[in-house]
Amino acid sequence: MNNIKKGFTLAEVLVTLSIVGIVAVLTIPSIVKNYRYKTYVTSLKKIYSQVTDAAQAIMNDEMTTDFHKTTAGVPSDGNKGAGYFLRNYFKSSEACTTPSLGSACLGSSYKTFHGTPITSIFGEYCIRTVNGATLCMMLNTDNNDSSIFVDVNGPSDPNIVGLDAFVMTINEYGLVSDWPDGTSETCNNKTKEGEAIEDHAQGCLKQIMDDGWIIDDTKWTK
Repeated sequence: MNNIKKGFTLAEVLVTLSIVGIVAVLTIPSIVKNYRYKTYVTSLKKIYSQVTDAAQAIMNDEMTTDFHKTTAGVPSDGNKGAGYFLRNYFKSSEACTTPSLGSACLGSSYKTFHGTPITSIFGEYCIRTVNGATLCMMLNTDNNDSSIFVDVNGPSDPNIVGLDAFVMTINEYGLVSDWPDGTSETCNNKTKEGEAIEDHAQGCLKQIMDDGWIIDDTKWTK
């Protein structure tokens, strides 16, 4: 009795390779996107913790329970306000006195998830941390809270609201939340037509936190 070992024909091999190729084309982009999103969220979560720790640290250092009464929670000048806080309570590699697009701290352009251009980034003072993130801070005179623009990877792409670009606030108790505190705004709200970052980024941090630190961009397509 002959033992005949039958191999795959060329046609069968080509069909198998075609199937593998199709599966790869369909799944690899999703895998890459999910990896990028997790990277952004990991950086955002770290920055959120750093800002929280810094707010509590300056309150402890200055022996007050009101962030508004610290050297950080006041209008900026050379010795107080945003510049004082960012310089003294974060490890930075770059400092930018104004939030200028295309500077060492910010990308040359920003946009919403839907492609609306962002032409205005707020801040009285900006830094780029040693981990590559950018923080721009100002005192919000509407409520005396300190508002912060965050780009989790600095000037690097994608510079898109809800992915690497966010806004947050520090309230009087030193607690960090979305800006404004308790906002009901929707992240990447397509009904907004403004060109300022806060017109579109409000609600993004809250959404990600409410979703268990996950970016769900399907909520932005409705």
